[in-house]
Amino acid sequence: MNASDIMTRHQVWACPETSDAQEVAAMMRDHNVGAIPVLDHMGRLEGIVTDRDLCCKLIAEGRPMDTPIYELMSEPAYSVSPATSLLEIESMMRRFRIRRLPVVDEAQALMGFISISDIAAHCDTIEAEHDFVGVMETVSVVAGRH
Repeated sequence: MNASDIMTRHQVWACPETSDAQEVAAMMRDHNVGAIPVLDHMGRLEGIVTDRDLCCKLIAEGRPMDTPIYELMSEPAYSVSPATSLLEIESMMRRFRIRRLPVVDEAQALMGFISISDIAAHCDTIEAEHDFVGVMETVSVVAGRH
């Protein structure tokens, strides 16, 4: 199984790097998502902004809602190709402690998105469930606490 088998292709929203925090927060609310890929002026993946980025880098620092999203987004934006195996996807999520991965083509154009829930939906064996639990444990541990 690879990224193209499990990724969400439809209902993937992204914002241009010229967006501000207010626009992105409204997108998250309107589409009920916790992460928005940020695209450069050529439509290539530039970064990703999560609800955590908005909380920790905007609200906690008392920054204005018109702060440009490129100042808040997480970089680098870890991503995978459509051919990336599920094993490598899970490994990246563990290694970088992330819950979502954009899927991009050779030109870095956004093709889809893989979240923890996409992986959970494809757990069809005991081994897959075991691997999934391991990913969840790793990405859910608070830094410094085990």
